[in-house]
Amino acid sequence: MFKNVRHAILLLILAAALTGCTTEVKANSPVPENEASETGTEVPADTPSEPEMTQEEKAKLELEKKIADREELEKVRKEELGKFYVPLVPVTEEREKKNVQVKALYATGHTAGNELNMENIDAYSSYVKALQSGDKQAAAALKSSAEKANKFEKIVGLADATEINGLVINVKDDNGFITYPSSVGIVQEMNKNTPIPIKDVEKMLEVLKEYDIYTIGRIVAFKDKNFAVLSPEHSIQLKTGGTWLDPNSGNIPWINPFDKYVWDYNVAIAKEAALLGFDEIQFDYVRFPDGAKKYNPITEFPGRDGRDKDEAIAGFLEYSKNELEDYSVNIGADVFGITTRTWDDYPEDIGQTWILMGEHVDNLAPMVYPSHYSTGWYNLENPNANPYLVVKGAMEEAIEKNSSMVNPPVIRPWIQDFDWQGIEYGPSKVRDQIIAAKELGVTEFMIWNPSNVYDPYSFMENEKEKNSVYPLDKGELDYREKTAGDAADKYLSGMLNGRYSYMYLMTPVGDRVKDFDSYVASVESSGVKLLNYKIRSYEMDKDNKDLAIVTLYYKVEVKNGDSSETVEKDNVQWTAVREGNIWKIKAKF
Repeated sequence: MFKNVRHAILLLILAAALTGCTTEVKANSPVPENEASETGTEVPADTPSEPEMTQEEKAKLELEKKIADREELEKVRKEELGKFYVPLVPVTEEREKKNVQVKALYATGHTAGNELNMENIDAYSSYVKALQSGDKQAAAALKSSAEKANKFEKIVGLADATEINGLVINVKDDNGFITYPSSVGIVQEMNKNTPIPIKDVEKMLEVLKEYDIYTIGRIVAFKDKNFAVLSPEHSIQLKTGGTWLDPNSGNIPWINPFDKYVWDYNVAIAKEAALLGFDEIQFDYVRFPDGAKKYNPITEFPGRDGRDKDEAIAGFLEYSKNELEDYSVNIGADVFGITTRTWDDYPEDIGQTWILMGEHVDNLAPMVYPSHYSTGWYNLENPNANPYLVVKGAMEEAIEKNSSMVNPPVIRPWIQDFDWQGIEYGPSKVRDQIIAAKELGVTEFMIWNPSNVYDPYSFMENEKEKNSVYPLDKGELDYREKTAGDAADKYLSGMLNGRYSYMYLMTPVGDRVKDFDSYVASVESSGVKLLNYKIRSYEMDKDNKDLAIVTLYYKVEVKNGDSSETVEKDNVQWTAVREGNIWKIKAKF
């Protein structure tokens, strides 16, 4: 009986198992992972997988996000900057700073406001090219069509035909007037009644780009009669009350270079000019008025807070550099010609110190017009009659200043192209100045002619230039025409007479602190006082033209606390190194 029962139970179990195998599995029934793998059954996904985006689609989404982020940023900036607001460069535009050896002509806003007809430009360019090739017959045939060009078209044609590759164009002129229709609130406010000579600045820049011309927007920074009259509270003030008027500039007021409101005004103009497409911003009159000895006692500068004038100018340039960083534009500053020689803003007290300003700009432009130098400069009775020697001397000084800097600016001098006191500045005198700079490796320049009329022959190499190699090889001399021994002499004479600038300039950059005041403090606290010295000789290194050994004698007093001793040594050898084309001395006592 039990046997039959067991048999029945087995049959029931077998039937149940067979029924389970044939039962249909519903689509939404869960299947354990281990069962699926064992049976090889593929488990369908919960949802269909999305196709992967293409690179183009990803880039589009990324751009859309950038544009949205920028729109939000611009809302914040507009709120923060108010009437000083200038948009950033659109995210759809890629800009880089241009690296060009600039050779530029100056044009006023009124000149740049002339129509640019490319047919006239090309005709004048062809005429100049014929002159340059010496083909008199072709030049004569082209002259009549060339003369149809207006003043601005001739300037552009010159740039197309000669070594000229840049233009300096007024953006804010010597009266403080803006030269094109501005969209910046504060600029519109200050120029409600200003005549606008450049009606379509974007079209003008577009044509200049067609001719691959490097464009420099000149902004007259602090000599701004327009702003000073409309906003006298931001001007240089009289201690007795009211606005100070500059007797050297026709009794006009100047805006205050210590005033950040004034900084923001100039920077807003610079930003808009960069946004429009200018390759460089050039700050002119980036200084205080001259004649400081007369006005210092009677004036005051709100916001000065005990700072020196050169701190204000360097601070403005540093601020401008930071504010313009997003606009990918170069920055230059014009300086007095004598700034190549003066030190620490002395004796002019106009706020221009070469090594401070040069830290914050791409180029410094000394206005080395020979007409601006008085008798005695560069040992000349009449500097105006000797343009080559004036520019040569000034460039030597500028190179020496640059050699004392870790990251020196490009030296780009302003060249005189205007007559003065009976001396005509034709092509030969203009060319003499260009050659003087080129001989020293200074290949950039800008030409100042207030009438904006330029002679094509000024920008054609003469035969001597064509047969010369630049810069000139100075042999054992540096670009100040000093030997290694002369460098040691300059260093020691500075030490003997308290001319710390000589010591600073003649010390290799890596051997001293950068800050001049700190350097002076270290020299004064060293306890070494020079009593006498003599340079015996120098010997060039046989394997390195930029190394030499200087042999000398010195006598010093060395202080140690309250005591002191005199040390006298002869045939001492110091190493001289040529750095930035200037001999420096490694002094060791």
